[in-house]
Amino acid sequence: MIQIHAKLSAAESAAWLETWTKLRARPEAGFTLLPAAGADWKAITARAADLRGASHVVVLGTGGSSLGTQVISQALPKRTGITFDFLESPDPTLWAAIAPRLRADTHFLIVSKSGSTLETLVWVEKLAATGHLNARNTTLIASPGAGPLRKWAEQDKVPVLWIPTEVGGRYSVLTAVGMLPAALMGLDIEKFRTGAVWALEHPELAAQLAAPAWSSWARGEWITQLWSFSVGLHAFGEWWQQLWAESLAKKSARSGATAVRASSPMACTGPRDQHSVLQQLIEGARDKFVYVTRVRASEHDGEKFMPKLIQGTQVTGREISLGQILSVEAQAFERSLTDSGIHSASIECADLSEPSLGALFMLWQMTVAMLGERMQINPFDQPGVELGKKHAATLLNS
Repeated sequence: MIQIHAKLSAAESAAWLETWTKLRARPEAGFTLLPAAGADWKAITARAADLRGASHVVVLGTGGSSLGTQVISQALPKRTGITFDFLESPDPTLWAAIAPRLRADTHFLIVSKSGSTLETLVWVEKLAATGHLNARNTTLIASPGAGPLRKWAEQDKVPVLWIPTEVGGRYSVLTAVGMLPAALMGLDIEKFRTGAVWALEHPELAAQLAAPAWSSWARGEWITQLWSFSVGLHAFGEWWQQLWAESLAKKSARSGATAVRASSPMACTGPRDQHSVLQQLIEGARDKFVYVTRVRASEHDGEKFMPKLIQGTQVTGREISLGQILSVEAQAFERSLTDSGIHSASIECADLSEPSLGALFMLWQMTVAMLGERMQINPFDQPGVELGKKHAATLLNS
């Protein structure tokens, strides 16, 4: 399903697997228990069946409440005629674009782990004020607690699906947050679950991803790039970027000591960014480590054609396919890294499918959480984000 091309010694592998064992014992690592939460998966399937009449879904959520669903929507072909829009930022231009598409059979998914996310609350109020939102066309996805959205849902009898308390927002794509939208797209959420279970059964793959990053920090490589050679994984880079940044950038370790420095994440899409960011990567400072993600099925596209419109090009007179050119571009990129002495690790997916995507989601969550455990920090909180929320509340009150 997924292969990682990175070599670890037996001692390194054993040390990282010990880190994994310690991590799984932490109550905050609830994301590792999600595939076994059978009742939650049944509730998601039942709610999706209730919403079969909807042809348009609007997701109200930001960060981890939205990015995973955007990944699924972009990476996999929908098997229903349903369309999706996302209300993340309270930007009037976004409202101007989406408001004309709202209709009688639009369903609103309100996603907020805390039940008090400012941007999400503002969109709920805007939709209510414009007469678009009511208890019949709404589902709330949140964690149990006393957040204002939950209180409103209870009062107005809005159906609710729960995010387990021990699962952080950016680790929640395999809860109702991502799986209810996936089910509405006609995708098989049991196959996402199968992929996630497969990843949990192969912690050595997460170790193969974590170890090179750890070594890169020792070399002073403070930018970690994820280059995805698949347009379908463009949004995945943004999801990964949030997971890495919020989980690993911490001032303090669990002990109160100064935390180990973590790199800054940077998501790139190949071959597009080979015509921009690659210049800085190859000829700029040697401060970057690169993960390269390739999808075998895309590169083995068998639909051949013969270029003959334009004479004298690299492809004139050669029978080629789009996948072949994509493969050549990816190989050329990896050779450029090697020639330039830039450290990298390669991730190879068999295809883009529900199991592969479920495995990728789980594998990266395992990897990032393992890095946090090795750093002796809490990879499940985000105090820097909370500071911004406090300032926003102060400004609103003033």
